[in-house]
Amino acid sequence: MKKEGILFGPAGIPIQCQGSSTIEGVRCCREIGLTAMEMEFVRGVRLKDEDAKEAGRIAAELDVSLSSHAPYYVNFCSKDEQKMANSKRHVFQAARATALAGGKITVFHPGFYQKLTPKEAFEIAKKELSGLVEKLKQHGIKVRLGAETVGKKSAFGSLHENISLAQEVEMVDPVLDFAHMLARGDFTLRTADDFRSVLEMVEKKLPNYSKRIHCHFSEINFSEKGELNHLPLGTNNLPPFRILMEVLAENGYSGTVICESPKLDLDALAMQQHYFDALKRAKHAH
Repeated sequence: MKKEGILFGPAGIPIQCQGSSTIEGVRCCREIGLTAMEMEFVRGVRLKDEDAKEAGRIAAELDVSLSSHAPYYVNFCSKDEQKMANSKRHVFQAARATALAGGKITVFHPGFYQKLTPKEAFEIAKKELSGLVEKLKQHGIKVRLGAETVGKKSAFGSLHENISLAQEVEMVDPVLDFAHMLARGDFTLRTADDFRSVLEMVEKKLPNYSKRIHCHFSEINFSEKGELNHLPLGTNNLPPFRILMEVLAENGYSGTVICESPKLDLDALAMQQHYFDALKRAKHAH
């Protein structure tokens, strides 16, 4: 039974956690009061099947929602057959492990333009992702593939590109990385209206997305080329987390916010607290 509202968790094992396994991470999230965790397969999928199943069993028991991040080295716009085969294999393995753990979505970085036009990059990504989705369906793997908005201008995967992929390829959803969208220069993301217009645009193009939003959040340091590095909350207030929490609370959105700041779980707890406070204020206002 999916709870209404927003769930919060870290990208990986909480820093406050003694252990380093996925299972220990899930238990630790629950102990500190978080309700989600993103399993980081960023250097490769090394979670054994039995451990994935056990993590899933414990997550279900403790009511912690699991998702995952596929390995970093994928490029769905590559013209190199070997690179493309590896990209599909990495995301397939991540989605398979996520399904075994009862997770609902595997996040991936869509790719790079290199010498392609945005349109060419889109057509290649659409074709290759469609093939991957067919393979997932053949294996009975019902995990959504989350195309994460990218932080560099040279990368394929703007919010508009990811929405188009989601419209054309079933099982694909955009993952809103607000820090990346700001760093890439696609959106200003400073006021409540800025956040609201992004969320409303996605909902208009992908009806019901507001019931299963999946997003990443941190503050970010960036240059004219895009992102440089993720920052802890309270460093430069770009993008401002408090405003996003208020927008999510006031508009009754449901889904998950994964914290990617260097202070993973500490900042996830700060966002969660601000969201709960905003929910209370929204209830009183009505």
